[in-house]
Amino acid sequence: MENSSEGKFREKAKIFRLHFNLSEEDIDQLLKGKDLVYSKVESGKRTITLELAESYPFVIFGIDYCVFKRDETTFPEYEKLPLATRELLESKSNAGNKVGSKGTKNKASYVVIVIKDFKEGHKFIKSEIISVLPSPLNLEKSIDWNKGLLKGLVKNTNTSKNWVDENGKKHREAIYEMIKEVDVKLLEKAKKSFDQEALKEFEEKLREK
Repeated sequence: MENSSEGKFREKAKIFRLHFNLSEEDIDQLLKGKDLVYSKVESGKRTITLELAESYPFVIFGIDYCVFKRDETTFPEYEKLPLATRELLESKSNAGNKVGSKGTKNKASYVVIVIKDFKEGHKFIKSEIISVLPSPLNLEKSIDWNKGLLKGLVKNTNTSKNWVDENGKKHREAIYEMIKEVDVKLLEKAKKSFDQEALKEFEEKLREK
């Protein structure tokens, strides 16, 4: 690899890794079957071999290297990640989840409440939704748009948005678009998952933001 290409790879590899809240050790674990080590790639202390460059995006994210290196390529949807990556992310999520099974199950209901006023064609990024969810759901990294209450509401536009957080950290996220508005029936179904007092408190907090 040329130095410029190698630098771009290191930067993009780190962006994708952080997007899914994976550590360098997690990447090493997923690449173990290929007898490859990823740690220290981002710091420039490890040489990027062709095998590592090709294996990293494909094994971890299910993306061919020739696609990964394109500037316009953005993050895959959670459900399109390789099974091993999803299982690792789920094990990490369960280890840190203190809300219990009911709270986890209610995640989709919370999301429905957040997007209930979004009109068809409205575009947004995932962090705009997750950031307003109650703790610890606001620490999660993904929303499954293809299951349960959320199925059929949203599509991935296959475009992305760059933004900078309050700490000056740069992010790049996939842009989603509403293709179907939340109707009365769906909203009522989502609200049934809540204690009425908890629902009232959550909706009041949303209005304050």
